[in-house]
Amino acid sequence: MSVSSQSTPEPHYGHLKTGRTRAAIVGLLWSLLSGFAPAAIGALVFLATSRALGPSEFGTVALAATITTIASALVPVGFGDALVQRAEITRDHLDTVFWLCFGVAGTIYVAVVLAALPLADAFGTPELRLLIPLLGLKVFFDLLGAVPNALLTRAMAFHKLAVRTTMASLAAAAICIVLLLLDYGLWALAFSQLASSLIACLASMLSARWWPRLSFSMTALRELARFGLFSSGQRALQTINLEQVLIGSLLGTSLLGLFSFARRIFQLVSDLIASPLNAVSYPLLSSLQKEPGKLRDAYIFATLASSVFSFPLFIGMAVVADDLIPIAFGEHWVDAVGAVRAFCAMGLLTSVGVLQSSLIRSQGQAGLWLFYMLARQAMTILYIAFFHNWGLDALVTALAIQTYLMWLPAVHMVMRLLNISLVSYFKPFVAPALAALAMFVAVSAIKEALPGDAVIRLLASIGGGAVVYTAVLLLTARSQINRILSVVLGRKRAA
Repeated sequence: MSVSSQSTPEPHYGHLKTGRTRAAIVGLLWSLLSGFAPAAIGALVFLATSRALGPSEFGTVALAATITTIASALVPVGFGDALVQRAEITRDHLDTVFWLCFGVAGTIYVAVVLAALPLADAFGTPELRLLIPLLGLKVFFDLLGAVPNALLTRAMAFHKLAVRTTMASLAAAAICIVLLLLDYGLWALAFSQLASSLIACLASMLSARWWPRLSFSMTALRELARFGLFSSGQRALQTINLEQVLIGSLLGTSLLGLFSFARRIFQLVSDLIASPLNAVSYPLLSSLQKEPGKLRDAYIFATLASSVFSFPLFIGMAVVADDLIPIAFGEHWVDAVGAVRAFCAMGLLTSVGVLQSSLIRSQGQAGLWLFYMLARQAMTILYIAFFHNWGLDALVTALAIQTYLMWLPAVHMVMRLLNISLVSYFKPFVAPALAALAMFVAVSAIKEALPGDAVIRLLASIGGGAVVYTAVLLLTARSQINRILSVVLGRKRAA
């Protein structure tokens, strides 16, 4: 490989400079709408697999996926974030990040394959001998798409990112259904996850129209190293899912299956908001890092917009979970209702956490966010070690409480970076919270009034709750809703 030093910045690698707020809002809504089809299909596939497989099989796949995820934590995927955050990048930066990721991923995959047999013996689960090497291939495909994903994100080309996700989700769903029909059991889940990563990688490269050269620049690597290493550490802590390994070791694969089931329902709901929000907020806030007034306005506006969607989804899911779970997934998942509700409590902070992470990292504070994530991970380990003997429901409830306790330091970081008061920070939450509270009271009353047929009760709860939430929100936040619509429809100038 050639070693180069510097080259002239290429214009099409720059951040979006005009119309950023409107591009972000439109991108968020476009991603929500375009992501609805794969999310709906993913929910149907989850419904099919949950009826075909039991907690033990779910737990086995979750354990294999978690082991490979822990191995992939050593991969420098955060260098993709560094490409997004940096004000100017060159072709040297792109090629260097690609080959760095490729080399580390290859080394890690060899280690994963060698570790599969002893890990299968240690957990007493023979299926891990093949599941771990299979799912380990995801490391390659996820990393090969890091650079083209960064290019699309810098340009705020959210429609292309959404198309990529849609293609990957549809292909994974088709593979999973076919393998389930052929009676491949848990292997249907494993192959669908691998297919999703492969197709997302190919779609990203085609959309960005970028392919690597055989070039590696030490200068470019040094320029990205500090932010890239801190961001890689933070991403590793977000995705490592160490709690699943601990729960599988301490409580067994059956209870891990219930935990993974509840977590999967939480992810299905949060992905509708958190994934598009993460894709939009980081490049937007990065482009505003030298404009503190616009940065503050954009963050507060995004907090309101995301809360409007996330609060009713998670509170609604929690209140109807006892009817929804047995009707949709079968009576053998009733024991997961308590865990689902605890995850819904965590979900109220999902969009908030995404925005906090995007803000802090976009301002070049990846190291600060890494230390915060390390503290959260340490607290999670302690909570699991202490509460696992109390049962799954108590353990997940304790993790929800921990999530809220660890939210408070992040609030302080955001207030300091934006130079706002505590009242200003919490103001965007008021209207969605009041509307969600009214919805909770209404749905509880509907359930009390309809003790008979569970299906009718569930449908009435969903319909009544939606009407009440919308009505109260319009009464308490009409001006804010009008502002969102004005930005989206282009009637209001945006940064």
